[in-house]
Amino acid sequence: MKEKRERSFLPLLALLVAAAVGVFLWLLLGPWQESRLEEARRQESRQWREQTEVLTRRLGELEQELQAARESTPGEERVREVFGESPAPAAAGRPLSAEEIEARVLAFFRYLDGRDYVQAYRLEGGTYGEYLRALEALSAQPPRVTRETDSLYDLLRNTAYFYRVLGKKRIQLASEILRREADVLEPALEAFFLWFLQGSDRLRGRPEFSVLYDYASYLTETFGGRSYLLRREPRLRILLQYYCIQVFDHANDRQLNRNGIDIRPLIAATTAELRSHRGLTHSRGYLAQLERLARKYGG
Repeated sequence: MKEKRERSFLPLLALLVAAAVGVFLWLLLGPWQESRLEEARRQESRQWREQTEVLTRRLGELEQELQAARESTPGEERVREVFGESPAPAAAGRPLSAEEIEARVLAFFRYLDGRDYVQAYRLEGGTYGEYLRALEALSAQPPRVTRETDSLYDLLRNTAYFYRVLGKKRIQLASEILRREADVLEPALEAFFLWFLQGSDRLRGRPEFSVLYDYASYLTETFGGRSYLLRREPRLRILLQYYCIQVFDHANDRQLNRNGIDIRPLIAATTAELRSHRGLTHSRGYLAQLERLARKYGG
């Protein structure tokens, strides 16, 4: 009988032991599980916050690009105001003569000289004279392209290169021109690049090709140059990258690529940026040229 009673209590005892173990485990593991759940909630909240910030930033960039696209295409009257009556290179339908290219460059300098904000700088010899002095300084002190990171001192000097060589006044003037003349930036860069490569020696100020190569290498191959590009607004950054690619292509054709720069990654990156950007008038022409170069270099 006694044995029967003991056997009848066994299930109840087992149930009590299981309940006690459960309570013990809950007391032991409850706070740990709670902390894991709280950490998971915090992580999810961080992820949502980061995604929201990315989307907000991208929306702001798209709004800026849309605004730039509205403002970036100058009308014919505006182009004549800045560059005179000579045809725009991209719209000429034929190669421009050296005289036509130089006429556009000089017209651009004359236009800048007539602007009130430029006159406030009281430049000796106007903007053309200031350009010649700046070119002399840049040619005399080229940036460091190789072994830039050998020391922190060299890295910092390269990062602040333009400010260090050109000085505060020229940097301020250049920044103001880029901001105030943003709508004619594209045709201006096109005219100057054609002048650098195809102009004659009648008009002073064409840099040596080795100088163009040094600065294209600096902008695309060094930490200092790339950090400079990343701080520029998208249109200017894309255009500078595009013309750097043109310089490297000419260097390859002339066997002057002394730094051995492989331009295929730069072609791919610039092509991707161009396809997602809406602020350039001649983006189709740039893309066609980049696609031709990609085929040329087996990209």
